[in-house]
Amino acid sequence: MNETHETETPPEGPVIRPPGHARALATVWFTLFLDLVSFGLILPVLPFYATNFGASPAIVALLSTVFSLAQFVMSPVLGRLSDRRGRRRIMLISIAGSAMAQLVLGLSTALWMVFLARLVSGICNANVSTAHAYVADRVAPHERARYMGMMGSAIGLGFVVGPIIGGLLSLPSMPHLPFFVAAGLSALNFLMAVVWLPESRRPEGGVGPTAPRRSLRALLRRDVWATPIGVFATIALGFYMAFSSMESSFALFTEARFSWTARETGYYFTFVGLVIALMQGLVVGRAVRRLGERRTLLVGLAVLCAGFLMQGGIPSVVGLVLGGLFAAGGNGLLNPSLSALVSRTSSKDDQGLNMGLVQSASSLGRITGPALAGPLFEVVAPGAPLLFAGLVVLAVLLFARSRVPDPPPLQPAPL
Repeated sequence: MNETHETETPPEGPVIRPPGHARALATVWFTLFLDLVSFGLILPVLPFYATNFGASPAIVALLSTVFSLAQFVMSPVLGRLSDRRGRRRIMLISIAGSAMAQLVLGLSTALWMVFLARLVSGICNANVSTAHAYVADRVAPHERARYMGMMGSAIGLGFVVGPIIGGLLSLPSMPHLPFFVAAGLSALNFLMAVVWLPESRRPEGGVGPTAPRRSLRALLRRDVWATPIGVFATIALGFYMAFSSMESSFALFTEARFSWTARETGYYFTFVGLVIALMQGLVVGRAVRRLGERRTLLVGLAVLCAGFLMQGGIPSVVGLVLGGLFAAGGNGLLNPSLSALVSRTSSKDDQGLNMGLVQSASSLGRITGPALAGPLFEVVAPGAPLLFAGLVVLAVLLFARSRVPDPPPLQPAPL
């Protein structure tokens, strides 16, 4: 890719590209893609793998809770450390840890080892906020929704490729194979980042042992939740509570209602991931230019709500596919818009922290969603977690309409 300074002239003024801009962002894209391939690869397999160790549906759902609890604690910590020590270092450590966690998962001989591997994976997956902060470091404010959408397309395509590989590798004679392949992809991810990922900001000194504690306290302060960042964190909390409620119980739901196996569920997640990738890579940038970040966010929430209600309320494969189309489309519009709003509201010195706070709220949603989905599945009905997800997103939509502010106006670039 071109290593020279590139310029373009938007209405706000000229944008100066730093050297290696295109290659650096392409590396972040591939980093997120390979990370999500590894994650998506085990998604349709893990519930069945855990049941081999005697896990009940509620215990299977708790695997997602453990993963998200680690993200909840570590996202603001890693975000703040990346603000102070640099993005590259945090991303390299996280990718290496993810490879080790997936290796442990493949070597597990007891249920506690499966939980340990998911705990470590959750800690390392907290680097997603660092990746978004990296992009914000290198992209002008008016371009952030488009570039966040491009990065989101990496996540969507990871779900396209990952689940279908996981389904194909789901062999009764080799139940550990998907996890070893995921570990190998994470190792490849690490090598790519070592070679091609430059630092996006100058590391600062002065990070003492209290930095992690300060990051966690920021999440718990009442005044933080009253700010625009707190509003965005609340939206992320509700969205991920709903989405993880669906995600953690979906394989069991399709098995109960349609007698699907891991392979069919993998194909379905591939379809969902493809729609998300297309929306984030091709549609969200145009939608934001036409509607703005706030209205694009609201449209995404409305479409997502309809998708969840169709998935859980229409007892047919047609309803499931149509609901998946809507849920994936809403997801594709919502996530980049939310990330762009967080970035536009943050200064250059707290991008990582604010991204981490919102991701931490997302992780809190991932903790509570599966914890509620398991009992709803067992006690109420297999489709109850999906209907619950739709109602939660409806509540988030009503909240967002009244509380989401318009982003601050863009400042003209100096002549």
